[in-house]
Amino acid sequence: MARILELMQLSPTMKVGTFVKWTKKPGDAVSPDDIVAEIETDKAVMEMAAFDTGVLLGTLVEQGDQLPVGAPIAIIGEVGEDISDLLQKAKDQLRSLREQGAAPAPARSEEKPPAGPVSAVAENLIPDPEMQLQGGGERPEAKSSAAQSVREDALTGEPVRAAHPLERVSVAVSTIDRPLLDEPSLNGLIALPAHITLARSSYRTRHPISPLARKIAEAHGVDISVIQPADRKRIKASDVEQFIKQRGSSPGRSIAVAPDRRMEISGMRRVIASRLSDSKTHIPHYYLTAEFDATALIALREEINQGLAEGEPKFSINDFIVRGCALSLKRHPVVNSSWRGDHIVQYGRVDVGIAVALDQGLITPYVRNADQLSLRELAARIRELAKRAKDRKLKPEEYSDGTFTVSNLGMFGIRDFAAIINEPEAAIMAVGGIFDRATVRDGQVVATKTVTVTLSCDHRVVDGAEGASFLATFKHFMEHPPLLLV
Repeated sequence: MARILELMQLSPTMKVGTFVKWTKKPGDAVSPDDIVAEIETDKAVMEMAAFDTGVLLGTLVEQGDQLPVGAPIAIIGEVGEDISDLLQKAKDQLRSLREQGAAPAPARSEEKPPAGPVSAVAENLIPDPEMQLQGGGERPEAKSSAAQSVREDALTGEPVRAAHPLERVSVAVSTIDRPLLDEPSLNGLIALPAHITLARSSYRTRHPISPLARKIAEAHGVDISVIQPADRKRIKASDVEQFIKQRGSSPGRSIAVAPDRRMEISGMRRVIASRLSDSKTHIPHYYLTAEFDATALIALREEINQGLAEGEPKFSINDFIVRGCALSLKRHPVVNSSWRGDHIVQYGRVDVGIAVALDQGLITPYVRNADQLSLRELAARIRELAKRAKDRKLKPEEYSDGTFTVSNLGMFGIRDFAAIINEPEAAIMAVGGIFDRATVRDGQVVATKTVTVTLSCDHRVVDGAEGASFLATFKHFMEHPPLLLV
C-alpha cells in the first residue's frame, strides 16, 4: 500500500528544511536505510533516509523548496499501484502548508493596531510630522512617477504596525466609517478605493519639508538630512536652492543612490539570532582579559612544521590554543560546567568547540575528549570538522552538547574582542591576533610576539577568581609550549 514520505526532523533545532536534491529517482527501489534526499537544515546539509521499503513512485518537491518538518515530499509504494488519490491528497496538504508559510514565525509577534476609520488607523500607523490630511472625497491620483513607483513597490502584502516608518503619507479624509481591514498590510491599504496614497522619499530629515523643496532636492540628488532651514523650523525651496548653490551643483547633476535590499533570513541565521539573544539576555556575562608571550610558541610551531614530511598538514597556532584550553579545563572543572536552573552540571568530559565562520552564519563543531588527544590527533580532528562545517556536512551530534568554545578572529587582524557564551556552556574564549610588542625583561627592552585572549564567563557558575585562575593556567601552557606536547 502506498505511503506518503514526510520531511523528517534532522537536527534538534530544525523546524524548517530547504530541499537540496533527490539521490533517488522515481522508479528506484528503496529500503529504510537508503538515502533518498539531501536537506539543508539550520546547521548543515543533511542526508534523509527513506525509513520505509518499497519503490519511489513520485516526488512532490524540488531544489530550493523550503518546507516545515512533517511536510509531504514523496510517495513510496509498490510498482503498478494507483497513487492518484494519495498524490492529490499530498499535493493539497503541501499547498496548504505553503499558503500558511513554511518559515517559522518570528520570535516576537507584533500587536495589530486596532481597527477603526481610515483616518484614525492612518494616524496610528504613521505618527510623522510630514503627514498631510487632504480634505474632500475626491480620489487623489499619484502626482508623479516616483509616487507611482512607490505604489507599485508597496504591493507586497508586508505587515505594518504602529509607527511603521513609511516616511510620508497623504491621506484623503473620508466620511465612511468602515474599518480599514482586519489584517493591516500595505496590500490592504492599496486595495482600498483610493482613500490612501503613498509617497516616499529616499532621504529622511528631522525637519518638516515642503513638497516643492523635496522635489528640488530629489531632482538634484541632495540629501535633505544635511540641510538646515533658515528659520530652523521647516525646509523650504529657498533652503534647498541655497544649499545647491553653495555646493556648486548644476541642475542636471544627479547622484545614484543604491536601493535598500530585503534580505531573507535563513534558518541558520534565525537560530543564531535566537540562541545568542537568549544567551546575552539570560546569562550574567563577565569578562577577563589576559595577554601571553607567544614568542616561544611560534618558534616551537615553526620547528615542528619544518620537520614534517612534504605535503603533510602543518600545525596552526589555533591547534596549540585548543590544546592549551583542553588541558586547562581538566585542571579547572568549574569552568567546564553548565548552569541548569536548580543545579550545576560539572562535566567529566572535555569537548571543545571551534567556531567556524560560514557564508550563512556561524557554526561550532566540537572536538570530543579533546584533553585525551595528542596535538597531532587534535589538529587532524579540527581540520576535519572545519572542512565538514564549510561543506555543510556536519552531523547533529558533531555540533551539539559541548562543554567549552574557542572563537579565534586573530587571522583578521583583531587584537582582542569579547564573545557571547554558547549556552548552556559556562565560558567561551575569544582569541586575538599575534602582534609585536616591546617588553621589558631583566631590565632590557626586547621584542616579543603577544596574543590577547578574553574569557567570557557565566557568573552563576564561574566566580571571578576561578576564571582568573583558569586564565593563569592557560597562559602558563602557552608560554611553556613543550608542556602541550606531553
